[in-house]
Amino acid sequence: MAANKRPLLSNFQSRLLSAIVGIPILAGVILLGGYVIAAVAAVVVLLVLRELLVLLRRADWGVFPNEGLAWGALVAAAAAFDGGIVLIVFGTGAVLVLVAGLAYRRSAVAVADWFFTTLGVAYVAFPLATVVLIRGDEVAGIEWLALAIGATFATDTGAYAVGRAIGRHKMAPTISPAKTWEGAAGGLLAAVAATIAIVAIAGDLPDAWWQAALLGVGIGVIGQMGDLFESKLKRLAKVKDSGVLIPGHGGMLDRLDSLAVVFPLVYYASRVWPSA
Repeated sequence: MAANKRPLLSNFQSRLLSAIVGIPILAGVILLGGYVIAAVAAVVVLLVLRELLVLLRRADWGVFPNEGLAWGALVAAAAAFDGGIVLIVFGTGAVLVLVAGLAYRRSAVAVADWFFTTLGVAYVAFPLATVVLIRGDEVAGIEWLALAIGATFATDTGAYAVGRAIGRHKMAPTISPAKTWEGAAGGLLAAVAATIAIVAIAGDLPDAWWQAALLGVGIGVIGQMGDLFESKLKRLAKVKDSGVLIPGHGGMLDRLDSLAVVFPLVYYASRVWPSA
């Protein structure tokens, strides 16, 4: 019997290579902004939503895959114009998909399929739409996005490092066996510290430390909840990763599980707390 071939790159090397390639591309898209970031957001929605809808189907929940993909991409693209347009496109799409589903399947099951499709579109398209809306702030849009991404990365890193070092008490063993309460606390503290640091460095963000700390707590909590939510969904679908698109990471959804809930929070913060 032939020996199993070793992979060309280790998991760490794959992750490092993905970061080397992906981070400059991400930075360039954010810097360009405008219609470029809206177009990229629509493409990302297509990739992420496809993975999510596949997971839902594997978990025995019916969806409208093609209609959902088109609907989600339009919602994200609409953010290039206005937040109100995003809501109009989402609402219009919800009606059209429901009517088309009932006409095509002629069964009450179509309503359930429409419901799960709607949840999937909202879960993926709205966060990517808020990325475009945040970047639309010409004064501090780039800094708000840097805060969202940086604090989320700090949360993941802090949770992993502390969990590996002193993690003893399992947080959700049936969902994600590796996660511990100690790691969650480390992630929360890292999120707060990173948010305060980014606000202190960035000149156009609100300069009140207590606001930064409060936002950091929110990012640290809901970011980890988003990660657990996707882990639960993958458990139901009986898969390890949502896809294979990103070497060393899995699918696009695996990378956006925390950011999917953090981006809307940061968008809301950017509107509630005026820039300095």
